[in-house]
Amino acid sequence: MAERTRVVVTDANVLINLIHVGRLDILVRLPDLGFVVPPEVEAEVAVPEQAAVLKRALDTGDLGRQAFTGTEELGIYAELVQVLGKGESACLAMAEVRGWLIASDERRRFLRLAKERLGPGRVLNTVGVFLLAIRAGLVTVEEADRDKATLEGHRFKMKFASFRDVLGSCA
Repeated sequence: MAERTRVVVTDANVLINLIHVGRLDILVRLPDLGFVVPPEVEAEVAVPEQAAVLKRALDTGDLGRQAFTGTEELGIYAELVQVLGKGESACLAMAEVRGWLIASDERRRFLRLAKERLGPGRVLNTVGVFLLAIRAGLVTVEEADRDKATLEGHRFKMKFASFRDVLGSCA
């Protein structure tokens, strides 16, 4: 993985969504962001075809593998895994200790804990990844809307009709 300005530790749900639509490469191409995956998250990608796509991206170095490096992360992980899944706990522990961003579509308890521990603006979700990709010229709004329809067929609902609507409200 090339050196990037900001590191984003990535949860399984974002990876799986991008794999569903054949767009995992967006994570490699987004400017100034480097995406890493903890082993706990890699283990959560259980569908063999999806796991193979992720493994290929990790083996080629397009996405980085990142394990815990110290007792502080392990301690936070041990605390968080009591109330969150293993992947979410690993991501949050790493982001807290290292000052990284998190890519996750988790809500409720996870988002509350992420805001408490990291502060605002440190969680990037699938919609946010697509918005960054559109703004960077990596995908068109029309392509993103087609991917949105595909994801909705996989039960990942978005509360807007078109990415154009979201881009207009964020401009």
